[in-house]
Amino acid sequence: MQKKVLGGLFLLLFVAVGFFLSKLLHQDVDVNVEVARYEPYKTQEIKQETSQKAWIKEMAHKDAREFVFPVNELFMQIDAFGQRNGSVGKVKSFRLVIDRADRYSLFCIIQTLTSLRLPYMVIKEDKVPLIYIEEKSEKQLENVVLELEKYDIKSKIVEVWL
Repeated sequence: MQKKVLGGLFLLLFVAVGFFLSKLLHQDVDVNVEVARYEPYKTQEIKQETSQKAWIKEMAHKDAREFVFPVNELFMQIDAFGQRNGSVGKVKSFRLVIDRADRYSLFCIIQTLTSLRLPYMVIKEDKVPLIYIEEKSEKQLENVVLELEKYDIKSKIVEVWL
């Protein structure tokens, strides 16, 4: 008798699952299909500057022998050595005198001064760049000279008033 009850329950369960699956499979489902539309590529108009003073044209016509910084970005600080606070008097500074002024040497000097976190100013006079450093500590200035000797750049520090 237990087999008949168990068989009946199994048959009832099988019919219920079958009915549930048939209802599940035969539902009406609203499907919205969105089709992407092709839009042709729009070309942008390139406006060329007609003025003769465009900086790109000036850089293109520069003589290769002129001094150009070997970087893509150039950071300038016009009001150097703390003169922003209104003090117009002369400021004690130090000038770095170097034995050569090629691009590689200047690059090494600027990287050294930047790594030592020293405020500096580079001024181009004729074809020789002048490098002014504002630092109070003589030991720090001697560190600059020692660091530059690693790159075979002979230099010395001279006191100047700007």
